[in-house]
Amino acid sequence: MILNLKNISFTFPGKNHLINNINLELEENNIYSLMGANGSGKTTLFNIISGFIKPQSGEIFFKDKNITHFPPYKINRTGIGRTFQDLRIINKLSVKENVILSMQNNPEDNWYNAILHGCFFDKANKELNNKADEIIEQFFLEDVKNSFAGEISYGQQKLLTLAACVSNGASLLLIDEAVAGVQPEYRNKLSLILKNLKEQGKTILVIEHNTDFIGDISDKIFFLYEGKISEFYNIDALRNDKHVMEAYI
Repeated sequence: MILNLKNISFTFPGKNHLINNINLELEENNIYSLMGANGSGKTTLFNIISGFIKPQSGEIFFKDKNITHFPPYKINRTGIGRTFQDLRIINKLSVKENVILSMQNNPEDNWYNAILHGCFFDKANKELNNKADEIIEQFFLEDVKNSFAGEISYGQQKLLTLAACVSNGASLLLIDEAVAGVQPEYRNKLSLILKNLKEQGKTILVIEHNTDFIGDISDKIFFLYEGKISEFYNIDALRNDKHVMEAYI
């Protein structure tokens, strides 16, 4: 087991429990999807796992280590990477530069200090360059690797965001709305990428609403409804669930 959430609860002031005594287990080398209506708490759950919000009760274990009170940077270093609904890329750097920056594991090597001191490409030695090129190829970004990240298409920016998440070596990937607003061409590429990442030993938890995409990639599907998690092993069972129909109709 790579991730274990035990009795996790959280609510915002004046609200009913958004996350209510949730228990969730993720096994290694699987792709999981998390569904639920807007406002059901999906991103809040991601924020709890990645340390941006602290649960009001319960514990989080990653590879048997209790990370409940770890700050986000420390959780990231333990091997949990995530993407966000808003694209967090540096528009004025190239695609390749964005990937290389995400590979810098030294806490002193943040992008601001690197650029300020003119040492960015000193850090990007041959090994880093070669690794960045491998990742860029894996994510179908070879044709735009030297383009500014702010000038490539939205679908390519989605690919770049995920590439940056993968490039720092995380073993558990939390992906928030992987294909929202993305053309079918890029949905197909993202599906292939996620399956390849699974083959490479990654564990993936994806927030998504597109049921065709979820049905294609998922080993198990979680549905968050009124603070509780339900589990489904195929997309047809999920589509026929009354709570799912209530949430999406």
